[in-house]
Amino acid sequence: MLNTRYLLMQKRLSEAKDGLEYLDAERLRRNDPAFGRLLEDQMIWRELLELELQEAEARITSMCDAAERALDMLK
Repeated sequence: MLNTRYLLMQKRLSEAKDGLEYLDAERLRRNDPAFGRLLEDQMIWRELLELELQEAEARITSMCDAAERALDMLK
């Protein structure tokens, strides 16, 4: 499961990178530094939020594992 998750994340990040590179190329081609800035900001913020969610999920999983171990010790 972790490997599948990693591959999906790698694919998503690769697609986002391709999109950002496309926007940079279009800005140069059009000589328009503002072209696609909103889309670029949305892509970057989406990835940052996803990283935050993954970190929160990892912490929750760790806390649940610790709670299960503590309950096992009480038995």
